[in-house]
Amino acid sequence: MNKKERFQAVREKRAPDYMPVWPRVMSQMIYAKGWMLPDVTGVDWYDSDKITEAVLDSIKVVDYDLAIPTYCDYAFGVPPLGGKINIPTKFGVAAGTTDQQPVMTKDDWSKVQKKLASYDVRTADPRMKGALEVVKNVSKAVGDEVPLCPMYYVGTTAAMFLFRPNEAFLEDISEDPEWVDEMCKLATDWSLDWIRAQYEAGANSVAFIAETMGTLMISPKDGERFNLPNIARVVETVKKEFNQPTWLHIHGDMKTPKAYSYLTKLAKEAGVEGFHFDENNPPEWIKEQVVDKLGVSACIITDGARIVSGPVDKIRAEVKDWMSRIGDGLGLMMAPSCQVLPSTPNEHFKAWVDATHEYGSYPLKK
Repeated sequence: MNKKERFQAVREKRAPDYMPVWPRVMSQMIYAKGWMLPDVTGVDWYDSDKITEAVLDSIKVVDYDLAIPTYCDYAFGVPPLGGKINIPTKFGVAAGTTDQQPVMTKDDWSKVQKKLASYDVRTADPRMKGALEVVKNVSKAVGDEVPLCPMYYVGTTAAMFLFRPNEAFLEDISEDPEWVDEMCKLATDWSLDWIRAQYEAGANSVAFIAETMGTLMISPKDGERFNLPNIARVVETVKKEFNQPTWLHIHGDMKTPKAYSYLTKLAKEAGVEGFHFDENNPPEWIKEQVVDKLGVSACIITDGARIVSGPVDKIRAEVKDWMSRIGDGLGLMMAPSCQVLPSTPNEHFKAWVDATHEYGSYPLKK
């Protein structure tokens, strides 16, 4: 099987030749080249050539089975709206926002709305323009065989990154929920435009959206109010316009009754095809309660701490253990939890991928 065929088998809950691996996204591929973020991007520039090299190397060297075909971060789109961003010089998983966000008070909101009305995600932010060049380059190089997934945030996460300082936005959720409804809708509109631009540039597979507040920073009830309808809208739009399904990255322990009820609605009502969780949900639970019970595909998760710390033999042992706990393994692929330190050896990622391909050969050994 090639990488597209392998991922398609997981989506259809058929046996691939071996379990595919979801990539470590954002800046890991940059650190693997020996670069830091200021080597490849600034507040108003983006080195498309270097980042193309980083993406292609992450596919070739580490052997990931699909790709987020560019480097993207939390700060995309913010400067044209009036906010300031930070490019970490040493540590940090990606460029991000600062306390100087576009909407410092509600009085700023109308001004930002006007900017959004004429915002072109393809040209307004030079960093995003550069990122689209990378998608084009990667698509031309490997698009025939590798699934290339457009990626961005939705709902509360997108609204916080684009508009408001973090603490202020969390206060808004309880103090001014109607305004949060409005911000989440407009932020998701913006995200949809960015997803469209990535498809137009050459992305060719499922849309990968992230709602990282999940059940960690907000309640399942708030998730159902602010995120469920926006996620459903992304699913519907991407299917209608590009005939592609949507996978969701969500944080938090989804095993509690209220969280599982929310998860069920994401699958059954919103129509999410697959889930990428964090380390709070064990592999056997994901297989039994998500894949088998809800009928959707999902990723089992390796904690980033294991990949950071190693050593290689312990990484391999954990992967082997995971494979022994998931029954027939149909509908599953391997993925990392969230971000890791810049100093994490690339050899650890390679060992993790190789172990998954080795111990995840189908049919899985009992």
